[in-house]
Amino acid sequence: MEYSRALFKIDSDSSLPIHVQIKEQIKLLIGKDLLKPGDILPSTNQLANQLSINRNTIQSVYSQLKEDGLLTIQRGKGTQVASVEKINQFKTQNPYFSFLEQIMNKADDAGYHVENVLLSGFAYIQLFGQPLKRERRYLFVECKMSSCIFYLDEIKRMTSAEIHKIDVSTSKNALMKSLQDADFIITRSDIAENLKSYINDDRKKVISVGSTNDVSLLLEMLVPQ
Repeated sequence: MEYSRALFKIDSDSSLPIHVQIKEQIKLLIGKDLLKPGDILPSTNQLANQLSINRNTIQSVYSQLKEDGLLTIQRGKGTQVASVEKINQFKTQNPYFSFLEQIMNKADDAGYHVENVLLSGFAYIQLFGQPLKRERRYLFVECKMSSCIFYLDEIKRMTSAEIHKIDVSTSKNALMKSLQDADFIITRSDIAENLKSYINDDRKKVISVGSTNDVSLLLEMLVPQ
């Protein structure tokens, strides 16, 4: 789909730089499926004219988003939203768009100025840093052999991580929920590949106890945080 109407709104009085406003709006539109894979964005000249800003600003935004894997820029085809695979990966790694909408609705319902709330959040991070990271979550799946028990005991001894155990005989919904919540999944080598097929997050690690290929990951698990 090609968009001829103005997609974006900028506020020249905002404390956020214009290029940041445009970049984040494109990411949000992609995250909410309002811009879909293959959609054509306005040319740099078109968008610069629509927003009454310098075309170099648009060019810079498009280039950054191309580097991030969200846009493609090809001669004769213009600037397009990237492939389904790239966009799905982006959504998996950034699943916070619906959460953001909830925060904004709650702030508005409470009578707060939404932009001030968001800016205060940014100021908080600058002053105090990111909130404390939660402990890692470990999930042992059908892991009853002695080597599994050893690693489970060592993790308990050396960390304060969350540890959960589940059998493959449990319901598929319960298994999927447990896999979704875990950072590390430890299991037998004969069912590891099957579990990986249920996971669409590259950041999760499925570790096969007994596999020499996963020794380094097993050691990583035991490093205190």
